[in-house]
Amino acid sequence: MNKHDELYLILNNISPIPKSIWDDVKDKFKEKTIYKNEHLFRVDEWVNDFYFLIDGIARYYYLTIDGKDFNKSFAYKKGHLLSSISSVIKQEKSPFSVEVLSESFTVLYISYEEFINIASKYPQWNKLIFKIYEKLIIKKEKREADFLLLNATKRYEKFLKEYTPIVNIVPNYQIAAFLGITEVALSRIRKNINKG
Repeated sequence: MNKHDELYLILNNISPIPKSIWDDVKDKFKEKTIYKNEHLFRVDEWVNDFYFLIDGIARYYYLTIDGKDFNKSFAYKKGHLLSSISSVIKQEKSPFSVEVLSESFTVLYISYEEFINIASKYPQWNKLIFKIYEKLIIKKEKREADFLLLNATKRYEKFLKEYTPIVNIVPNYQIAAFLGITEVALSRIRKNINKG
């Protein structure tokens, strides 16, 4: 199966899109592959595109004033949307970076403007856009709730469930940064869980 067909199945699963529409718009999605430790985009860059993950693992991260990084999220599922919504919609610089963690990372991308313009031609595309935003909002809401309501151990246990396929691939310091704790604290949590 080619990459465009893979993306069609993913998008069609989010919200049904007739194959005839996909056949008309699929060439607007371009392929890009980058490699480990490279960035899809960096903090303070302008982001104009929606990137849909086809293969690989990446992390979204913020940089603090003193140069420490804080992981916002990980991308590893096919079809995962990578972008800076504030950048593509409000024409602001991205507040975070996206770095590749796997040996290679392949996306199909389309300009945000083009993605939205498709909806003016095909009303079914509006529902897809709505569903994509809905998923992003729910994910963000859950992440905020985790930090407000769960202690570090519970956040780690939830990470293990949600990110099972990449737990043994992502370095410990990256997991600790995602959980908002130090690597030493993560080691302590693991020891306590293993004792239990």
